[in-house]
Amino acid sequence: MAICIPHLIQKCATCKVLKHLTMKQMGALLNSNRKYGSSLFVTKNEGKEVFTFLTPYLDIEQRLADIKKLQGDLTARGLNWNAEDIKNMWEFYKTVKTDEANLQLKSKEITDELMPLFKNKNFTTEEEVNFKKLKLQMKCVKDDLKLVKESLLELNASILEKMLQIPNEIDGRTPIGMPIVLKSVNSLNEHSDSEKMGHVEIGRRLGLLEYRNPMQYYLCNDAAFFELGVLNYAGKLFSKDNMIRVAGADFSRSLVIDGSGLNHEDPADAFIIDNHTDVEKNSVNRMHLVGGASLISFLAMHAKQVIDAKHFPVAYFSTGRQYTPFRPGSTSIGLFTVCQTSAAIAFILVKDAKSREYQTQFERLLNIVCKLYDDVCDHYQVVLRPAVELRPWEAMRVSFELWSSFSKQYIEVGHISVCGEYFSKRLLIAYQTPEGKAFPSIISGTVLSVPRLLGCLLEQNPDKFVIPPKILQHMPTDYVSL
Repeated sequence: MAICIPHLIQKCATCKVLKHLTMKQMGALLNSNRKYGSSLFVTKNEGKEVFTFLTPYLDIEQRLADIKKLQGDLTARGLNWNAEDIKNMWEFYKTVKTDEANLQLKSKEITDELMPLFKNKNFTTEEEVNFKKLKLQMKCVKDDLKLVKESLLELNASILEKMLQIPNEIDGRTPIGMPIVLKSVNSLNEHSDSEKMGHVEIGRRLGLLEYRNPMQYYLCNDAAFFELGVLNYAGKLFSKDNMIRVAGADFSRSLVIDGSGLNHEDPADAFIIDNHTDVEKNSVNRMHLVGGASLISFLAMHAKQVIDAKHFPVAYFSTGRQYTPFRPGSTSIGLFTVCQTSAAIAFILVKDAKSREYQTQFERLLNIVCKLYDDVCDHYQVVLRPAVELRPWEAMRVSFELWSSFSKQYIEVGHISVCGEYFSKRLLIAYQTPEGKAFPSIISGTVLSVPRLLGCLLEQNPDKFVIPPKILQHMPTDYVSL
């Protein structure tokens, strides 16, 4: 039996001709902008050289069950993908897998018929003809099985990796067009100065900031103490609400980068440590600098872990460093685009995304973060971001924004993302149920970026840096204003 595949089309002599995608359909779907080797999914031919730590759970059948919903999600995100082509590709892959199973079954049946004949030394004419016929069939089946397996290796490296690129299902609350302002605290009071200064210039003039480029800047005097104070206060609010403080690892492997939906081979997605002595340069298992207060760090803690169901919901937070590369071609906007960020991040695991508990935990986190900004800012707004702005793992994103007087726009200084089972299925974060293993849903977000917050506060009062009273109370005891 010869399998019909786009790059190897033959007539099938012993089976029906398989339905298959045209070259144009396959090429259009596979030739996306994202081209790199997957660290999350390792094919069998690569598996000889690469250790496979986990195999992600693919919920393709579930996503393709409502093809209109999938197409709507892809279109809303601004992706030029055809859901029908994705479905056809998956059906084709399943057909080839079915043929492999049928060939293996046929091989076993012929083997069972041949075994007694091998022991028989005195064939009748009819038995000899049957013996030769069975041997010929076995050779044909083995040749076809080899061809199918070779085809599957290529399909695994193309189709399955493409399936992993399908973004998260969009939450019904996410707007399709423009962002929605959920809450605006106090009114915006801008200074009437005709020439407003940027926060970098203000910071230098007040002796609070030395800024050279996105990779190199220094907070000085009151700004450095403010950084400590605001992180301490954020930590106090989270601890008061019984969230668990953790200290995450600053480094992570390519597996987790890929599992989070980022390109582990793109230095603009995550910092790559090229001179790490334990890993080859072109390995799919390199080390990355991410920071202990990052989503990647939390995911690394839970990858391939089974959590006791009685412990849910699990709510963590961390304060510390977060490292994000500066993307080439982007415009540098002072502290708004720095690569090293002092941040506070929250990470919550809930058993069921459809449960009331999931919504309760989201609202609980939202209220904590609003309390933080109530005590730090005179004016801020809470905004529901539109689908086109979501990252692949986000089903919904709520931003906390402050006004930048110099840039004349609101700047996101924190966010909360609803992610559903996206991460847990890709990284096998599970819990046990009577029916088997299930995957928890995740709510997470960098709820506070200190450099972004500081930049906005400096622009709001260019003559003097006024530290909010609540933050003053949580600064080091030996603090003296300079």
